[in-house]
Amino acid sequence: MNSRERFLAALAGGKPDRTPLAHVAAMTTTELQQSTGCFMPAVHLDAEQQARLIAANHDALGFDAVSFIINFFGEPAALGAEMDWGAPDRLPTFMSNPWRTPEDAIIPGDLLDRQPVSTCLETIRIAKRRYGDRIAVLGKIMGPFSMLQAMHGVENVLMELLDSPLQIAAFLVVCVEALVRCANAQFEAGADAISIGEGGAGARMLSPAAYEGCLLPVHQRMISRIHGPTIMHICGDVRSRLHLLAQTGMTCFNFDWAVPPAEMAAAAAGKFSIMGNINTTDLLCAAPAEIARQVEECLAAGVHIISPGCATSPKCPNANLRAMSEAIGRVQNR
Repeated sequence: MNSRERFLAALAGGKPDRTPLAHVAAMTTTELQQSTGCFMPAVHLDAEQQARLIAANHDALGFDAVSFIINFFGEPAALGAEMDWGAPDRLPTFMSNPWRTPEDAIIPGDLLDRQPVSTCLETIRIAKRRYGDRIAVLGKIMGPFSMLQAMHGVENVLMELLDSPLQIAAFLVVCVEALVRCANAQFEAGADAISIGEGGAGARMLSPAAYEGCLLPVHQRMISRIHGPTIMHICGDVRSRLHLLAQTGMTCFNFDWAVPPAEMAAAAAGKFSIMGNINTTDLLCAAPAEIARQVEECLAAGVHIISPGCATSPKCPNANLRAMSEAIGRVQNR
């Protein structure tokens, strides 16, 4: 099997020749930027450079599947949120919340032609044409709750979830429409799977009851309209709502370091595949031996795809990221 075949087999819950390594959240390093000559923030608006930089995650670090979109906030940026585009050692973030009322929440007809969405789509086209026969090309959208926090403000969303739930529901309808459009455009551009970054719905943001009542139906509606495999990421310890995740219709769940791999595997068995959950703080600060230990724990638990548990810092040393693929090879070649 090559990397793409290996990843797609594991994503579907099958048995590849070895466990693949992938990432769906933001990942690049200052070392990779230096070696490729492609630097943030310019790559966020330059499809050729973004594709070349992200492909280095396969060529230099051994990843079988990579998200060819670095920026988390493409949809809010295209819809008018002011952006801090970051630096070689700092990822982009939004700086304003342009939606005040549901009347502000309008999806323009040219959404897919707006930056940075248009650059992301062209990056996927380049990646598919150039690398798609050997690497799994992954796309990425925000989760609807996370997108609403960017567009309306985190505090506003959490307060109105209690005080004005109908307004939040109206906003989320618009978020879903925008995100479905972007996701399906990425599949048309050549993506093999799409990740849904719902970090804003983490364990400290929503109780299981709030997730079930407010967000689960939204995730179900959105995923049912996306024309390909989906990989959901939610930050933190979500063990109290694992029984609900199986109802979303997602293909795979990217779980964070706070959830023990054996518990995650038991909860997901026969329902969805899982990828995770190497601690991103350790990827930044620990030694390769600790990374290898965590990889071995995931392999022993039956995790389908090894990956970082969340977004990684651009300051992560390449050696720590490379330690994941090296550990997989050592364990499964014994």
